[in-house]
Amino acid sequence: MTEIQPATSQATDRDAFLQGIDAALRTSERQRSSFALLKVDVGADDGARASAISAIRANVRLNDTVAVLNEREFAVLLAVGSEGGAQRVAGKIIDSLVAVCSNVTPQDIAIGIAIYPTHGTSRDQLLRAADNAQYQARRNRRGIVVAAKSDDLDAEDGAPAAPKPDLSQRMGSAVEQNEFVLRYQPAADIASGRLLNAEALVRWHHPELGLLPPAEFLYLAERDGTIDMLSLKFIGYALQQMRTWRDGGTNLAVSVNLPASTLQHAELEFSVLGRLHELALAPDSLTIELRDDQLTKLSPEAMKNIFMLANAGVRICIDDFGRGAASLLALRDLPVHEIKIDPGFIKSVASSEADAAIVSALVTLCHSLGRRVIAKGVETQVVRDKLHALGCEGGQGFYFAKPLEGDALPGWRMSTPA
Repeated sequence: MTEIQPATSQATDRDAFLQGIDAALRTSERQRSSFALLKVDVGADDGARASAISAIRANVRLNDTVAVLNEREFAVLLAVGSEGGAQRVAGKIIDSLVAVCSNVTPQDIAIGIAIYPTHGTSRDQLLRAADNAQYQARRNRRGIVVAAKSDDLDAEDGAPAAPKPDLSQRMGSAVEQNEFVLRYQPAADIASGRLLNAEALVRWHHPELGLLPPAEFLYLAERDGTIDMLSLKFIGYALQQMRTWRDGGTNLAVSVNLPASTLQHAELEFSVLGRLHELALAPDSLTIELRDDQLTKLSPEAMKNIFMLANAGVRICIDDFGRGAASLLALRDLPVHEIKIDPGFIKSVASSEADAAIVSALVTLCHSLGRRVIAKGVETQVVRDKLHALGCEGGQGFYFAKPLEGDALPGWRMSTPA
């Protein structure tokens, strides 16, 4: 990448970085070489941007480029063409960031990696691939995630397909035009298959790209600050769907996952309790799910609102239980009604003695505290049978059903053995 020149200071700005990507693309196309693009999110603005830049710069070569995107996000162009090489550099960056940034832990940092040309052959494709990978790293607390192989390349000859529209430019109008829709994935009784409730999962019905999963766009909402507004709207959609079900004679309950920031929003009480009252729905027909990795980010105001909702009758669930460091503290300190065990423990529960022991212990602990337990990621009969033997009462995953449109859910429930 001989045409990429780092700034005279340790880091450059966004515009210069974009120009650097264009230069790298020209050089790599001419030389038939590869390079890596890293998106680094330190997870917290601790006022130590200069230290973070130094930590990143210390682990890259002189001809690599480091850019500041905002107070907590950075980007790196690496003259490294392999995924393994990029991952090794990313790992060193994490170690250095933790060492120099006092308020940052390894769990706070998310790095997304995209490789030219594997994950894209244009600037937009590579940036989108790195963005998506970074979102997955943040969502799954995996630290480093390499992008999936680009679906923007023609399957036969690798030629770039027509560029995808810039999703960030359309987010606002997508809300106004009701392009966001919900799908509902059942959580079922392990023993009987009876429907316990349905989790509302957002999708974007894009006019050009079709139905997009949340990994394609939620990171944009988190980045531009619209995630809270969207989350409150999704609650309204889910409650309206629940009212429609009940008007049709089907008594279904629904759960909605909320980020920590939304739980401290000034309009949360009206968006939840006000809408429940308007639609004549019982508070306990709604479950608010809190992701395990969000528990450490709960502000005092968010904690106050959680107790306010629970005292009003809304059910509280910890999602992906066991993934984060605050799981057990949450069972003790929060008004939790149920947990959803992280699918990482469920996938191999029938073949791994360690996973089976962990799941058994979690089930016993939660039952002793009066909490219902649902296992996420149930995909086979063998796993379902093992969970039943371990005393887990609920399951969610493709073994039971994929996410369904709202109109299809009552039919699924009626066709399920009681």
